[in-house]
Amino acid sequence: MNRNLCLLAILLLPLISFTQTEPSKFSYTFTGYVRAEALFDTRQIVEAREGYLLFYPKRQVFDAEGNDINDQPSFNQYAMTTRLGVKVKGVDILGAKSMALVEGDFTGASNSENNSLRLRHAYITLQWKTSRLLVGQYWHPMDVPEMIPSVLALNTGAPFHSFSRQPQIRFDQKLGDFNLVAVAASQRDYVNRGPAGNSTEYLRNSAIPNFHGQLQYKPGKLLIGAGVDYKRLKPRLITDKGFKSNESLDCISWTGFLKTEFSGFTLKAQYVLNNALNDHLMMGGFGVTGIDTLTDRRDYTTLPYHSVWCNLSYTKGRWQPSIFAGYTGKTNDDTKFAGDIYARDADVNYVYRISPSLTFIQNNFSFVAEFEYTVAEWNEEGSPLTLVKNRNIGVLRTNLAVIYSF
Repeated sequence: MNRNLCLLAILLLPLISFTQTEPSKFSYTFTGYVRAEALFDTRQIVEAREGYLLFYPKRQVFDAEGNDINDQPSFNQYAMTTRLGVKVKGVDILGAKSMALVEGDFTGASNSENNSLRLRHAYITLQWKTSRLLVGQYWHPMDVPEMIPSVLALNTGAPFHSFSRQPQIRFDQKLGDFNLVAVAASQRDYVNRGPAGNSTEYLRNSAIPNFHGQLQYKPGKLLIGAGVDYKRLKPRLITDKGFKSNESLDCISWTGFLKTEFSGFTLKAQYVLNNALNDHLMMGGFGVTGIDTLTDRRDYTTLPYHSVWCNLSYTKGRWQPSIFAGYTGKTNDDTKFAGDIYARDADVNYVYRISPSLTFIQNNFSFVAEFEYTVAEWNEEGSPLTLVKNRNIGVLRTNLAVIYSF
């Protein structure tokens, strides 16, 4: 049996087992949609999934005649975000309502696995009156579900908005209109970049989870929140000269967010001070600030970025217009790097995007048209250490989609 069929069998196994064993104690619900898209870009882009996920436009690269090689449009079509899931509700456990969810789509884990079934969410929840325990793979707490921007793009607002699903243990405690969130997470499909490339090993070898604490205030249709995220990364176990490495760095990120609804409008906004959140499809990472010439042991620090975005949407009958705007840029501190920088394009100073869209909805059917205009400022020399001779490069994406939900 090939990999896709195995994963599909795993996805459907809870449905089969629950309906055959104790049908009176379990209820199940299929969730998902079929989604088909076509898109056109005015130039080459920094991307994932064969261009489906757009980060920002590529830098200018000139040939011997002075022609920009990346000044070339592209077109593609996709259906691989088609999604299938099953939600199962069962008996009470320890006085709590129990629920399990398994959900997958066909975007695979990398470009080589496009159209392959991959795991999105797989978690168990125990819901008490004012508390909830979640164990499994779910949105990282930086990705507050109520705060996901109303955009068509697969990037869901990245690199301005966090995009990361991670295995975790999460506990929510309601105190009136307040909600306290505590999470201990690891990494799976979304990882940091380091000396060995993109890998989970930097967090795993630190021997402690990624910790996150968050406070949310939810009176009526208003949501205000703030959170702090901490992880320790261990870049290497051995230096290039054969000595055991004791290198590590602490990465602390902060976020604040707001959502409100009024007269058919929904407004969302978020700020993130990003320290090594490239495992969230955001900018930044870390780099070498000092090297011991005898042992090759190294000191590291993060390459921080500010990120802010807002999204205003409106619902009028079957029509839903929306506009998204985001900005992310270096904090311009005076850190001097003495060696390699492990980041998402550290020679990009800032990126901004404006993205209007229009959605038409009739029953389970949706038609969406979206335009993304994204600009990146690249250092001409390709060096993150030299902020001179910069170039602003823009790309316009046109994206059309039809979606049938069930």
